[in-house]
Amino acid sequence: MDYIQFLEEVRAAVQERLGSDYEIRIQKITKNNGIVLDGLIIGKASKNIAPTIYLNSYYMHYTHGMSLQEILEDIISAYKENDDVVLGNMRELLDFNNLRNKVAFKLIQREKNQELLKDVPYIEFLDLAVVFYLILDEHKEGQMTALIHNSHMEPWGVDKEELYCVAKKNTPILLPPEIKTMKEIMYDILKGHLEEVEIEEMDDDLLDFESQKPPLYVLSNIKQINGAGCILYDGCLNDFAIYQNTDIIILPSSTHEVILVPDDGKLDYRELQKMVGDINESEVPKEDVLSDRIYKYSRHDRSISLIK
Repeated sequence: MDYIQFLEEVRAAVQERLGSDYEIRIQKITKNNGIVLDGLIIGKASKNIAPTIYLNSYYMHYTHGMSLQEILEDIISAYKENDDVVLGNMRELLDFNNLRNKVAFKLIQREKNQELLKDVPYIEFLDLAVVFYLILDEHKEGQMTALIHNSHMEPWGVDKEELYCVAKKNTPILLPPEIKTMKEIMYDILKGHLEEVEIEEMDDDLLDFESQKPPLYVLSNIKQINGAGCILYDGCLNDFAIYQNTDIIILPSSTHEVILVPDDGKLDYRELQKMVGDINESEVPKEDVLSDRIYKYSRHDRSISLIK
C-alpha cells in the first residue's frame, strides 16, 4: 500500500469507528522549519477544537510491520486521552481576556520559517523569531497547544507588542526554567533504563562530568518543551553568569533546550559552531533544529549577541 492509499485507509477506518457525529479529514500542516506533515483532523460538532494526529510516522511503522488495526487502536487511544479538554464556548475564545494567562512564547529559526512567519505575529531576535502560542491543556503525554496566527489578532484587539509583553510575564510561570549539569542529564537518561542500584555501581569515570573542560550545562524548562526560549527569561542567564563569574556561550541544541558553556577565554568559537552544525545535520530532528549559529551572553551589558 502506498502512502496516499494509507492516508485514505486510516481516515476511512477512523470515520467508521467514530461514526457520523464526527468529521474526519486529512490536512497538510506546516510545522517548524518548513516541515509539512499530514494531519488527521478529528472534528466533532459538540467540540470547539479538533485534535490533530500526525500520520507520517504511522506510515513508517506500517512499512515496518505495524498493522492497520494496531494503528487505528493507537490513534483512537490518543484521541480519547485528549477528548476531555474543555475550552468553553466560542464566544469566550474570542475574548482575549479569557486567554491572557494561557499565552506563551517560543523561539524558532527565522530564515527557515519565512512562509510560516507570513501568517503569524512575531518579534525578531538575532537570527531567530519569537512566536506565540496558547497552552490550552496539559496531560500526562504533554501539552495541547495552538499557535497564534495573524487572523486571531483583530478579533482579540491586540498587537504583537502586547502579546510579547503578556508572554514574557506568563512563560516563566507556565514553564519555569531549569539548568542541569551533564551528569544530572545522564543520570536522568539512565534512570529510565537502569535500576538505581545499577547506576550507583557504574564506574564513576563514566559519569565524571565535573572534570570536563569546559563544563557543559543544559538550560530548558521543567516540561522540556520549547525550552530554548528560557534564554529570554528575565534574569535567567544573568544569574547563571554571575554564579559562574564569566560570560556564557550559548549552543542551540534544539528548540527544546540550549547548552550553556562558561567562557573561560580559551574556547574555540569556530569549533563550537562547527560542532553545532554537525549535530543539527546528523542528530537533531529537522523540525527541532533552532540554529547553526552560536551566541554569547555578556554579563556586563546583560545582552545576547551572535558570535561571528
